[in-house]
Amino acid sequence: MSDYKTNSHNIYLTGSFVPTDRLSLAGIIGFNKSKAELETVIMPDITGRLDGALANLDFSFDRMHEYSNLDYEMLTLAVNGEYRLSPLVLLTVEAEYADLSDNTGYVYGIETGSLVFIRTGIRFSF
Repeated sequence: MSDYKTNSHNIYLTGSFVPTDRLSLAGIIGFNKSKAELETVIMPDITGRLDGALANLDFSFDRMHEYSNLDYEMLTLAVNGEYRLSPLVLLTVEAEYADLSDNTGYVYGIETGSLVFIRTGIRFSF
């Protein structure tokens, strides 16, 4: 057995504003800070029981605790607006920014990066 310790902290702030009957605006700010650690995993040695195609595989988990730790922060900012063109048609605009700071690298290495989405559309009501 091995212990896995996790700490996660999240803060979200959301707001909306409707300045006119035709226009509505909203926004979100989110922040997540997470850390998790796996202690060394002790597995029984089964190499003597392997034969055939499995004999060359490594079934030890000696280094799993080195690549299974998490330590990251993520900031998310999003805004959206809707403008009513008619009683049945809405014009929508959304923008979202996410920034991930990976301090440890989980399994696949450091995953630090940023992402921006901009979406627009027309919504029809039936």
